[in-house]
Amino acid sequence: MPDRPNIVLFLTDDHGAWANGCYGNTEVHTPTLDALAAVGARFTNAYTPTPVCSPARACLLTGKTASQVGIHDWLEEAIPEVGERDWLGATRTLFEHLSAAGYHTGLSGKWHLGQSHLPPRGAGYHFGLPGWQGAHNTPYTYVRNGETLELEGNKSRHITDHAIEFLDTAPADQPFFLNIGYIATHSPYAQQTHDPQQTARYQDCAFAEIPDWQPHPWVKNEGGANELDAEELRDRYIGYYAACSEIDDNIVRVIGALKARGQWENTIIIYTSDHGCAIGHQGFFGKGNSTRPLNMYEISLQAPLIIAGAGIDPQVRGEFVDHYDTFHTICQLAQVDPPPDNYAGASYADMLSGQSSDWDNTRYGEYGDLRMIRDENWKLVWRYPAGPHDLFDLRADPAEKVNCFERQPGIVADYKARLDAFYADHDLPDQSGLNVKQQPQHNGNSEAWRDGRREARGLQEY
Repeated sequence: MPDRPNIVLFLTDDHGAWANGCYGNTEVHTPTLDALAAVGARFTNAYTPTPVCSPARACLLTGKTASQVGIHDWLEEAIPEVGERDWLGATRTLFEHLSAAGYHTGLSGKWHLGQSHLPPRGAGYHFGLPGWQGAHNTPYTYVRNGETLELEGNKSRHITDHAIEFLDTAPADQPFFLNIGYIATHSPYAQQTHDPQQTARYQDCAFAEIPDWQPHPWVKNEGGANELDAEELRDRYIGYYAACSEIDDNIVRVIGALKARGQWENTIIIYTSDHGCAIGHQGFFGKGNSTRPLNMYEISLQAPLIIAGAGIDPQVRGEFVDHYDTFHTICQLAQVDPPPDNYAGASYADMLSGQSSDWDNTRYGEYGDLRMIRDENWKLVWRYPAGPHDLFDLRADPAEKVNCFERQPGIVADYKARLDAFYADHDLPDQSGLNVKQQPQHNGNSEAWRDGRREARGLQEY
């Protein structure tokens, strides 16, 4: 492995792990990601700490919990007081850490942490989506290094074009870090909003990987996906699968550009998503905010994680890792030591060369005033202040159908104590998800909060 490899981080929006051929889906067409998984490391248990966009991205890019950075829900950046605010404040990101260590850094695509019209601090190149990201093939006003740019057509293609522009302009005497943020797998899903060449692939698809389903009892989505007829549902299935293939077709363009510039042998590719995504799984469409109360189901949490390139051994890893760990791994790969701070997570970089690992599979998560702890045995979901709480036996009930909370008080007490201990170390009172009076977030138990404070702060369910 090169001492200071180039690193390309694909951070896609709403791409569930299940929607990839290399994760067992026999119908979706993702040959590029499948090929990367075959020559690199594929993690079968990769998770987001927060199953919604903005805080998930903050966790990966900062190595901090949502309750340390104060972002607890997706940010409605079309509202000026939300979009123009620097939500990360003084919290440093990978762009700043790597730039300070001599990396040339760039972002092409989604940011979604406030001030998306400006380059992230530490980024030497920026092609971004200011305000609301919009649909997938409509005219849009982008921003390129501070200047607006009107473009028509496919957003994935434009994001890729400018990722390649970054590669073309990167200094030859510096390693680079490039974050590419695709949005194709985010709603709208209707096939007419996607590339017709991609949707044509799936006109005869059986969609056997998508379960027959009935709406989850917690779904509150009048007029939404859970009330569509069979033809309308099929239309959305086509759009989602087409989006997965669209992303895959653009990744191969980036790889081709790296090879053409002689950079492939010095580059590590990381592909992941901000969180998981349900397309009828568990009886809903979307992620953690698709139910009331909010949820921490596996389908909302599990993201693809594929790492390939310079010095990465072909392997399948079963350790439980998350975005905090990816932050530390990128730092270790780049030989960057962030200033001492109370980070969450740990690096799994040593696994990438095939080394065995004494790894703690316990993962933690939060969404506003909901917190979660899980390992390979149990998952405890604790909704403050008064529930309802969940306990799932993940070995006996991987589909999370049976809530064991009332029947396992000893397990509950053990996992709750561990959950409290983690957040005692990774929670700042003025940023905490439990401090709903001061922090913008969803409260999964309070209709009054959602109907009032949410709109006042510019945060919406989506």
